Amino acid sequence: MNLPDEWFSRLDPKRSPSRLFDYMPNVMYFVKSREGVIMNGNQAFAEHCGCRSAQELPGKSDHAIFPPYMAEKFRRDDETVMSQASPLLNLVELFPTREGLPEWFITQKLPLFDLDGEVCGLCGIVQSYERMLDHPEQPIFQVVEYIRANYAEPLSIPDIATRFGFSQRQLERRFGDTFRASPSQYLIRLRVLIASDRLKESNEPISDIALDCGFYDHSSFIRHFKRMMGMTPLAYRKQHYADTYRE
Repeated sequence: MNLPDEWFSRLDPKRSPSRLFDYMPNVMYFVKSREGVIMNGNQAFAEHCGCRSAQELPGKSDHAIFPPYMAEKFRRDDETVMSQASPLLNLVELFPTREGLPEWFITQKLPLFDLDGEVCGLCGIVQSYERMLDHPEQPIFQVVEYIRANYAEPLSIPDIATRFGFSQRQLERRFGDTFRASPSQYLIRLRVLIASDRLKESNEPISDIALDCGFYDHSSFIRHFKRMMGMTPLAYRKQHYADTYRE
């Protein structure tokens, strides 16, 4: 055993150097097992996961915390890191803010190895992609802010492209290159996540929530909601509304 390995082996795991991330509020840190179970994370990561403290994280999985489309994407990336035993760096992806809204974040994931040299999990950090860049001067980020501010309106992607000096094709390409999603995909995900908060926090009629969040066809709302959240709006309300008011 060389000197660094010997020195690190003597550290108390309860007082790991990873505690440093608790003093970096703009950086989320996490550790997962090979099976995808969260083993550790800092306070910032816990709050973005809807937990009150980092002590609530161990034992949870992405599928228990995030919408299905996010959890499935995170798990695919995790499997790539562990199967290839190599890092995945600079992943630009949607991740919930503390308010539950989807924002673009940049993620770094590295494999973890046991004493036999086998991959036993991974660790990673997540930072706000939009805050890391001087984005107010970049038209593509102005498009994101416009969509956020007007998500409840009958938005037209061609009209948005014209407003910000793009052709529709240019906007689709720039948006896809930057965020790995189309403007319409982002808009739908934003509307669904806002609707999910409304379903949890109120007893308003589901049809009213759908209209307020920009869905002008009830069946379309149900279809998109079920695809993202893994259940219908009614089932989601029954599961989460009672939990919210039991706390």
